[in-house]
Amino acid sequence: MSKIIPFEALIPRKDIADKVICPPYDVIDSDAARRLAKGNPYSLLHVTKPEIDLPAETLDDDDRIYSKGIENLRLFVEKGTLVRDGASLYVYRLAMRDIVQTGVVCGVSAEEYERGLIKKHEKTREPKVVDRTRLACAMHAHAEPVILVHRSDAGIKALLEKEAKADPLYDLDYDGVRHTFWRAAAPGAIAAAFASLPALYIADGHHRSETGCRTMQWMRRDNPNHKGTEAYNFFPAAVFPDDEVRIFKYDWNGPADERPLADVTMADVMNLSDQGGIMPPKSTWFAPKLISGLFVYTF
Repeated sequence: MSKIIPFEALIPRKDIADKVICPPYDVIDSDAARRLAKGNPYSLLHVTKPEIDLPAETLDDDDRIYSKGIENLRLFVEKGTLVRDGASLYVYRLAMRDIVQTGVVCGVSAEEYERGLIKKHEKTREPKVVDRTRLACAMHAHAEPVILVHRSDAGIKALLEKEAKADPLYDLDYDGVRHTFWRAAAPGAIAAAFASLPALYIADGHHRSETGCRTMQWMRRDNPNHKGTEAYNFFPAAVFPDDEVRIFKYDWNGPADERPLADVTMADVMNLSDQGGIMPPKSTWFAPKLISGLFVYTF
């Protein structure tokens, strides 16, 4: 089964949501993040890359980075930049030219990842995982989601299409991609439909997935009363059907809006994952990308 849960997200105040959203932490370096967030105290980059608020010469593993992450997230909540939503599942639609993906934002099980039921196709680098885990455990939050994929299911599609007929929470354009976000009215039916799926597959976010698992392991180790139901046993994901996800060539040097499709499909990646296979580094590029800032998962 694939267990998904609703969660009490921190979501941006509607009138400043366009200032909160930002690229994922791993698509820009610290210098680019500093430039992008300059003059914008609302950007979630202050939370996902807190080193931008420290001297440029700060070392990557400096303890002050994690303390600044705690401080910045606390201030975002205290000042109302991010507000607490009720426990919810969300429907998230990405639209880029003729590519439209509609999926579910939810908490997914770190224990299922640990058991191999959330399947990967890439290796991770330990320093990067440790850095993200230190930040997550310091803030008691996962600020950015993973992109997961499931084998297409007509029942799930029908549920999400019904949800997407309502007025959205957010409808934002960012860097050529339209991001539309709904609070699900029938989360129980969606979660029940996902429970019949035998596995989920990582598309984009192997380090964030490993971080979700490592966070559970660290928190579990330090909690003598661990039950397995604590919020740290889950991490946030946007889960899309495989027939809506496209993989592009990673090394394309032409215009971004003319990026050609890769030689492998999502079906190929899932089949490889089922066999325990690993793809070479830099062999896939998933687009459109999620934006960060629409929700933060806390534990």
